Amino acid sequence: MNNRILVLSIYPAPYRVELINRFSSDYDLDVFFESATGDQRSSEWFRKGKYLTLDTKDGYSEYRKIDVKNYGLVLIYDYATKEGIKLITKCKLHKIPYMINCDGVMMEKHGSFLHDIVKRYLIKGASGYFASGENARKYFLEFGADDSRIHIHTFSELEEYDILKQPLTVAEKNEIRRKIGLPTGKKIAVAVGRFIPLKRYDSLINAWKNMPEDYILLLIGGGSEEDNYHRIINDQGISNVLISGFMPKEKLFDYYKASDVFVHPTSYDVWGLVVNEAMACGLPVVVSDHCVAGLELIRNGENGYQIPMGNDDEMCKRVIEIMSNRALYERMSHNVLETIRPYTMRNMAKIQIDAISKIVG
Repeated sequence: MNNRILVLSIYPAPYRVELINRFSSDYDLDVFFESATGDQRSSEWFRKGKYLTLDTKDGYSEYRKIDVKNYGLVLIYDYATKEGIKLITKCKLHKIPYMINCDGVMMEKHGSFLHDIVKRYLIKGASGYFASGENARKYFLEFGADDSRIHIHTFSELEEYDILKQPLTVAEKNEIRRKIGLPTGKKIAVAVGRFIPLKRYDSLINAWKNMPEDYILLLIGGGSEEDNYHRIINDQGISNVLISGFMPKEKLFDYYKASDVFVHPTSYDVWGLVVNEAMACGLPVVVSDHCVAGLELIRNGENGYQIPMGNDDEMCKRVIEIMSNRALYERMSHNVLETIRPYTMRNMAKIQIDAISKIVG
């Protein structure tokens, strides 16, 4: 059988590059990314194999030479882009097996009637589907996928060593806080993400002004809205909100571990890998119901709460509920670790490699 695989993805996100790296020992890969940009950490992960990008002259020239008939499988991670649509069309024309992926989707987020026709054309007839969870599975089914070809994988960028064996004690958290300069004796909720309107951190800051003074909100990310956040804090005289810029993973995980609860008020996240990261550090999660990771991973009252998007007062109320009840907090911390433990890069790669092997051997 032909074990040569053509891979196309939109940009070299760290988890995507690491996943593809794990395929390289089993298959002969030709890998293309549509753009080199898209993630602040991408350059750290561009290491194994010869991965080319279509936004360079050499990369696009090599891609133009591609003949899909030379491959046993075409793997398209971002199938709805212009290049993804063209590649699927070639696969259909030449009857080349192709697999597509969905990192996450909100079922009510559909386009026009014409867009739905195009989606059905792209999705129906694929040789296999990678779905991040039940929402992605239902999405594929709605547009004509064969359920027997849908492979639900543990979508994540975590390694086994990233996930705590057990929740940290108060003393362990305070030790980390002293090391990184965060106050001890306070309750800390952390939010991590780009500082853009979609994340709704401005609304969360406005709601946080009514929180007790010993409840600290720590915002980590950086972006275009940072000046606006500082303006709100200054205008409102808010003293219990701290802001920090982008952090590499190793440093960021110390801040997760030093915190008590993770909050995520987003208006829409296709998945939200920051939820996985926070859970790996044992943090109960209070998340809007417009975050797919929250819908897939968080169970109300068990490991956190899903909050109707826009109800920031309810989000603050749930934070207080969790952090003021030690028994509830400890139970949720234990449960988040048990929930997230299977969500590792190794498990995700295994599920995908097993699915690929059924097509190309």
